Amino acid sequence: MLFLLRFRYGNGSMGEKYKEYQKIIASVYLLLILALLPIYMKDGLNMIGDAKYIFYRNASMALLPLWLLGTVAAFLYRWRKKEMLFPGRFSATDFFAVAFAAVSGLPYLFSDYKDTAFWGYPGWYMGLMAQLALTGGYFLVSRWYESERILAGCVWLSAFAVCLTGVLNRMGDDPFHVYEDMSWWEWNRRNLLSTIGNINWFCSYLAVMVSFLIYCFWAGKGFWRLLTGIGAFAGFAALLLQGSSSGYAALAVMLAVLFFGSLQDVSKFLRFLETLLLVPLFGFLMWVFRIDLILPFDVDYHYTPAWGAVLLALFVLYLPVRAIRARGGRDFLESGKVLKAAMLTGAVLLGVGVGIFIGCQRSDAAWDFFGGHGILRFDDDWGSMRGQLWRIAWEGFRDSSLTQKLYGVGPDCFACYFYENYPMDIVVSGQWQEAVYANAHNEWLNMLNNEGILGAAAYIGFFVSAFYRFCRQYGRNQKLMVGMMAVAAYMANNFFSFGQVVSTPLIFLVIAVCENECRKTDSGLRE
Repeated sequence: MLFLLRFRYGNGSMGEKYKEYQKIIASVYLLLILALLPIYMKDGLNMIGDAKYIFYRNASMALLPLWLLGTVAAFLYRWRKKEMLFPGRFSATDFFAVAFAAVSGLPYLFSDYKDTAFWGYPGWYMGLMAQLALTGGYFLVSRWYESERILAGCVWLSAFAVCLTGVLNRMGDDPFHVYEDMSWWEWNRRNLLSTIGNINWFCSYLAVMVSFLIYCFWAGKGFWRLLTGIGAFAGFAALLLQGSSSGYAALAVMLAVLFFGSLQDVSKFLRFLETLLLVPLFGFLMWVFRIDLILPFDVDYHYTPAWGAVLLALFVLYLPVRAIRARGGRDFLESGKVLKAAMLTGAVLLGVGVGIFIGCQRSDAAWDFFGGHGILRFDDDWGSMRGQLWRIAWEGFRDSSLTQKLYGVGPDCFACYFYENYPMDIVVSGQWQEAVYANAHNEWLNMLNNEGILGAAAYIGFFVSAFYRFCRQYGRNQKLMVGMMAVAAYMANNFFSFGQVVSTPLIFLVIAVCENECRKTDSGLRE
């Protein structure tokens, strides 16, 4: 109400009032999606995916049209004043966002499953409607977000609460009384977590928001850094206890990005070491206190004194680096030689890992030499039957017509098409015996089938271009570290998972906030 009065009777020009109007909408939208959506539950964990989708849909349908009306009004105002109609530069990330929205319409038009293609598959709802909302939210926030500490604090509190709740759930506590009708050994009790639900959904959420919690500790100052350290600790704990291998991949990637980004100077590297110490600290405390955990049947955790040895080793590395900084010694990272050496070493290790994996596919001797672990050989059983699902998904794409290769079968129409045209006789048992695979459990392969080469290229290009843009600007604006970590972790996690309403809108908005920072840096407006 106060804003309406200021907009109507304020002293600023009409152009300034339009800007204020758009900034208010952007802030409210961010608050709803980044802070409130993750903690929103209508009936506990029952049908929580549907409840969160309806929340996201309603928030988007209420606010995005208001933003578009304001955009049209501002456009007409600038046209009448003979001002620049499209202020600001158009980045590669903007281009891919527009391309993704435009190309998503083609699979819908050509799809044989119009209703599903528009609204999305039941339970997932990642159809054209959601994809247009993703793009609209990106442009709203990337153009009009104005950095606000109160808003950032609300997002931090929400992420901390979600992570802490997930950790408590793993330790047998039920602060929101959502497990009252579930037995200790029931599948849902072990695989539905926090205020998010399915463990895969929770892991995708963590890939995005734990990056934010880690960044707040890494970049924090004074008393607030102690507080944000508690949040980062809860984020690490949630990822280490959630029970999905893709989560460990996301954690490794976000820490790798933070490591390389911290090799610019000793101060940043010290903060990285302080952040990294939280990981073995958690493992060591778990061993000391012998806390009983509620874990999935197929996951076995070992918290041993070895965590203490890792903690001690990192601390021994930390002390001399801190001493060098305290005495004002030469910054051995300033020249960039250590960064280059680290990147070269990382590339070599990655190449060796890929070589080992390929060798294990082609040679039984090589596979036996490395212990014959199932993760080293790709077959139908690989990755909880992901191997078979990926093989079917790839065969479906390979055997499709040229038109379908270009446009796909329709947004979120994976299940409609494959269960109609392919024998989806994937061997499952227990909880998943009657389940339907609504997607390929690989977001990038899933996009290739649903929206074809054009859609997948635009979608992947959006993430890759954002990561590249943030890397280039990072030297002038360290806030972009959170975007670099979140994008890399999301892409790594969702190589084994899928997009859905509790993580995909979040990563789009994190990218939007960082794109907004890039635009400020380009214009020299950053504080």
